[in-house]
Amino acid sequence: MGGAFLSAALVHGIEDSAAILRAVARAAREGDLAGIGPLKNVHDSKAGDTVVRMIEDKKVSDAAKQRIAELVAQWPARGGLDYFDFFLRTHQRLSDEMLRFYAELGCVQFKPFFLGLLAPLKTVPVADIKEPARYATALRALGRFREQTEADVLQIVGLLDEKFPHVIRISAADALGGIQSRRGLPALIALVKDDTMGEAAQRSLYRLTGQDFGDQAAKWNAWFKEQGQRAELRMLGLPDWETHRTKKPAVAAEPEKEEFSARFYGVKVKTRHCLFILDSSGSMDGERIRQLKEEMGNLLAALQDKPKQMRFGIIIFHTMVETCLSGRGLLKNDAASIKKATRFVEELQAFGATAMVGALHFALTKVLPGGDVDTIYLLSDGAPTDGPPEEVLAMAHKIHQDFRVKIHTIGIGEAAKPAESQDRQPTLLEQIANRTGGTYTTR
Repeated sequence: MGGAFLSAALVHGIEDSAAILRAVARAAREGDLAGIGPLKNVHDSKAGDTVVRMIEDKKVSDAAKQRIAELVAQWPARGGLDYFDFFLRTHQRLSDEMLRFYAELGCVQFKPFFLGLLAPLKTVPVADIKEPARYATALRALGRFREQTEADVLQIVGLLDEKFPHVIRISAADALGGIQSRRGLPALIALVKDDTMGEAAQRSLYRLTGQDFGDQAAKWNAWFKEQGQRAELRMLGLPDWETHRTKKPAVAAEPEKEEFSARFYGVKVKTRHCLFILDSSGSMDGERIRQLKEEMGNLLAALQDKPKQMRFGIIIFHTMVETCLSGRGLLKNDAASIKKATRFVEELQAFGATAMVGALHFALTKVLPGGDVDTIYLLSDGAPTDGPPEEVLAMAHKIHQDFRVKIHTIGIGEAAKPAESQDRQPTLLEQIANRTGGTYTTR
């Protein structure tokens, strides 16, 4: 009798578990983060299978996937996380989604796996580096583990070298902010004034030391000379940095040596490798397209004084997407490329619809994986016609998440309400800039 009762209870428990997992999967698809909560207490192999399906489901949002990772990270090692340890050992190559999931778990038993992912960077020529975003994901995972060997820290420091793609360099800078070691301090200090790496370097330095001298390299160097080698490591979190920056007045920047100065619709072009994504739809006809040609023409002329290491590209969108790129992606900053781009801009015509989704998708899938872009300048005068605004925002978020690219946006003809207006709603372009660390400008 007792055995029968136990068997019935076991079957009932299995049925309950299956029902919970079905409800969790449904909640994940619907974006109901609270509805995913019961996953914390269901952690058998069936739950593991369900998690894998949810993580690889394109209809599950990034926010839901992050919540799933937070819950799975609380599973017990036995009967829970060991499922993913087994999954890791039996799958030679993880999908990008699963790789990001493992990075979000922050479980120390997976640290050797992420260190192994970085190993090829020791020997592979930089020109042959494929899928830099996967290396960046590994670095993001390693930044969660305070304890690292000296050799591993030095390898991460080495990835700050400007020869590496932007997404690898900036991910290495962020990772150092979470690792309890002074080895990275001099290299981070050397980058505080860098056009594309400075903000990340300052952020990690603050997390490590509690100090904030902004981009004032002289003050950082003086501090390090005095106490850097013996300074207490504070090991602050990203929320600490955000709180600090909102409460403290901005640190005055050092006067710049203007080796190069150019602006695009008033936005200063501070970048190494940039991409311009420009609206040439029918509504841009007349004065707007004339102004766009003039702005781009002035910028291209100014590029002749920019260091030759810079690379750039142009994508325009109307009903379709057209590009001015080289066979390998971005154009070199040389006379031939500037001539090619100048001709491309001079021939621009305004017509058709507004394929903004198509333009961002082209950048995400065709340019960024091998283009080493650090900054995008996105200009438009209207809403997308090839998809809803939510799809544009999702695409922009993915660009920033996967490749750590800032998107500066320029709204042509947008009549934004005053910031203090109670019913003010941010425009689509403003939202893109806010979510990707860029600036928003109206003209």
